[in-house]
Amino acid sequence: MDPAWNQSLVVKWLVNHTGLARESGDTYEIQVGRTDNLTIVHNSKVSSCPLGSDSTLTWTWVSTLPLQCADHSIRIRRFCSHADPSDWSQWKTNYGAQDTVDRVWKKTKMFPYQQVLKEGSTILFCCVPPRGIHITNMTFNSTTSYPLINITHRVTAIAVHNLNITQASGSGVYSWCEDTTEKRNNYCSNFISFCPQRPENLSCGTEDLRTVICTWNPGRPANLYEPYKRTHTLHIKNTGEDLIKCGEWSCRFQAVPGLEWYHVSVVVRNQLGEEKQSYSFNITDRVFPVPEGVKVSPGVTEANVSWVMRGNLSGLELFCQVTADPVEPRRLTRLAEAADLQSTSMVCNGGSDERCDVSLEQLSPNTLYATRVRCAVRGNLEGEWTQPTHFTTYPLVTLDVWRKVRLLSHGQRNVTLLWTPQLSGSASSVKIQGYKVRWRQEGFQWILWRNREQTQTEISIGPGQCDMIIQAVIQPGSSPPGHITIPPVERIEYLRNATCVSGSASGGFHLIWKEQEAVTCGYTVEWCTVGSGVSCTLQWRKVPVGNTSVSLPAGDFKAGHRYTFDIYGCTDEGDKLLGIRTGYSQELKPVQSPRLVEPIRTTSSSVTLEWRYHEDDHSHPGFITGYLVTVHKTGSQRSPGHVRSPFTKMVADPHNKSLTIVGLQEHQKYTFHLSALTNVGPGPPTTVTVKTQTIPSILLAKILTPLLLLLGLAILLCLFWKMLRSCIVELFGYPAGMNIKPIELDLHLHETSERLRCLKVGDCACSDIEILSVRPTMSERTPLIHPKLPRLSSSFTTIPSSSFCPVHPSSYSSSMSSSLPSLSPPCPSSSTQHLHQKGYCPQSPTEVWDSSVQTSLTNRSYFPSVGAEQSVELKPIRGTDSSDISSSPIKLSNLITSEPSEGPQLRPGALLENIDGYITTDSLVKSMTAYMNGQSH
Repeated sequence: MDPAWNQSLVVKWLVNHTGLARESGDTYEIQVGRTDNLTIVHNSKVSSCPLGSDSTLTWTWVSTLPLQCADHSIRIRRFCSHADPSDWSQWKTNYGAQDTVDRVWKKTKMFPYQQVLKEGSTILFCCVPPRGIHITNMTFNSTTSYPLINITHRVTAIAVHNLNITQASGSGVYSWCEDTTEKRNNYCSNFISFCPQRPENLSCGTEDLRTVICTWNPGRPANLYEPYKRTHTLHIKNTGEDLIKCGEWSCRFQAVPGLEWYHVSVVVRNQLGEEKQSYSFNITDRVFPVPEGVKVSPGVTEANVSWVMRGNLSGLELFCQVTADPVEPRRLTRLAEAADLQSTSMVCNGGSDERCDVSLEQLSPNTLYATRVRCAVRGNLEGEWTQPTHFTTYPLVTLDVWRKVRLLSHGQRNVTLLWTPQLSGSASSVKIQGYKVRWRQEGFQWILWRNREQTQTEISIGPGQCDMIIQAVIQPGSSPPGHITIPPVERIEYLRNATCVSGSASGGFHLIWKEQEAVTCGYTVEWCTVGSGVSCTLQWRKVPVGNTSVSLPAGDFKAGHRYTFDIYGCTDEGDKLLGIRTGYSQELKPVQSPRLVEPIRTTSSSVTLEWRYHEDDHSHPGFITGYLVTVHKTGSQRSPGHVRSPFTKMVADPHNKSLTIVGLQEHQKYTFHLSALTNVGPGPPTTVTVKTQTIPSILLAKILTPLLLLLGLAILLCLFWKMLRSCIVELFGYPAGMNIKPIELDLHLHETSERLRCLKVGDCACSDIEILSVRPTMSERTPLIHPKLPRLSSSFTTIPSSSFCPVHPSSYSSSMSSSLPSLSPPCPSSSTQHLHQKGYCPQSPTEVWDSSVQTSLTNRSYFPSVGAEQSVELKPIRGTDSSDISSSPIKLSNLITSEPSEGPQLRPGALLENIDGYITTDSLVKSMTAYMNGQSH
């Protein structure tokens, strides 16, 4: 019995077939017992094939408990086909790690110890203490305590499931034991990993037929270090070479002289097992030559690259590829994709240490490149690229040349020669030493030198054709000369008409022209800002021959500025003007407003506007496309909430500067706003308010219409006057049959005023008013009414004061009111209204006359001591007959006495039997008041 390092027991036994015939093989029963008590922990039967005499059988058992934790014993017996089993063999014991008489332990030990455990498996960890000491607790990885499992009376174990892999740090995992000594310093470390994986993508090759290199993919990265790290070995099966120790990814060994076919195998192994991968190849098919010693000799637009092929490759046809990759100078990173690389292929001699070279062309001047080389045997796969070798091409300065010609007198011309140096690449700064200018005309040649800061020069030439050449001088590097031809005077054409163009959506210009057969060396487009008020820098753009369009970027132009483009065609005799374009990269609204011409012509229904405006001025921020007139009606009455809606008129021709607006109302104010238009919109307006005229016939009609109406009304009144008069008299005249004599104001008003003496100017004296009233009984009262009228009942004897007829407030002065209290006439009551005509108010006394009532009213201010009879002439109205009313006047003095000592009384003997009342009018009162006011003054 042989205990293996991986917790397994290998059992071997000898089979002796002497005297026994075993044609079908034997069957064996094996038991595994643990500890001194021989507790059976495993029992299995195994069968063997028929074997010869004295054969050895092997059986392996893997224990979940480390073999060091306890003693493990094995016994075996054999079964025959038709017989009883044999007797058990003797127990064969594998002793665990424990103290004995010969080995005495001083501290507890743990198992497994310093072993590689399989990821995801279940492992039993045990603690074996010295004699007399017992285990109290066990932990794994210093974090978790597990239930204790008693293996023997001394040995204790724990079961840990699903082990997690150890991190790449290689520190492992730890287990702890605590015993009755109360010490926790008994621990052990182990490592958790995974089984080896079979190498993938195994391949081998050689660079020089001297050394063979095999590579593979190891799969999952290893997580353990030495001495637990997995190992890789390579074995050449068809040679007697020893095993070759390899790295994690590759293996290198010397080629076997004369050996063409190789059969190799790569074995990966660790404590959990091993895996193997095999590969066969012909070394002549796996040659990948690698160039060495790459050198570069650069030029302006080319470079020469050379290298050396190491090894003895004679007899092999090599095929090499060279690339030049532009890189950023500061970062040395590639700027071009594979499709943009400069690549050259060639056939190189495969001799021993031969140098190969190749020329790279069409490179950019003053540019940093990285060149690489790779080679392969023709028909085989390409080898690996060499490391980049950097080089910089020499600078190249080209001159973009143009001219500006100004015609002088007698055919002489002044030419301003302009040039712009153009540098290709940016690998290094280029220092221009100066410029050499040469021109040739009519067999004569002149040379000028200009320093590096100058980019133009002025030259005077004659009327003939002139050739000009300019070249930059630089070191190192080169500059090709720039050439331009000035045509003779008689061949120059002058164009005046320009075609309007619009800017592109991006803010630039896209110009197109027709192809000219006479153009042999391309086109030139020159432009300048016009109308800005300051001199601009002439700019130009060269277009190769065959192209008839150019796109100018927006960065060269400003919005609202007008540009003029001259298009020239390059011919053998010089540049010829083909056309003129003008336009804006982006138009804006106008900034100037039109100026109106006054006076403005108006009619009753139209207004004619005229204005001044320079529509072709280049300073405008856009092409003037017309004018906009907005009309507002002003000054008219409108209902609340009603909004006057203006209307607009447009003039589409920018050269037409007048407009007549018709359909207006006569004698109405209108406000006009006049603005210039571009494609963007209207500019600032000019505002004016105009009133339309009035039509004379309408004005005459407005005047004559009311006059004619009045005249017609007067005629109608004359024709129907009698009829209208009778209606008026009937409505507003006196009742029929009444003959009322009007009062003679001139005479009686003066007399009344003199008698009343109310308007006499005098000193104010105190007035004592004494009123004595003795009210008689109802039976003693005698009403002052017509004797022929029926007597009123007692309920109507006293007339209420609310039925009095109103008296105009200005009719009487306060003096008259106090002196004549009995003259306030009452209106008849509702019971007596039927006695009189409707609307008639009899002027009767305010109180019924009673002979037994004595009233004394004294006012010394108005009634002098000497009594004087005052009379007022009134018209008596007799009630005997409503149609017979006497018009003879009655003297008030005959009825009323005004003695100082007694109140107003009816004079004895007065005829009152036929008097129903008294009548007066407002005109009488007004006349009396006016008269008295005149007397007072």
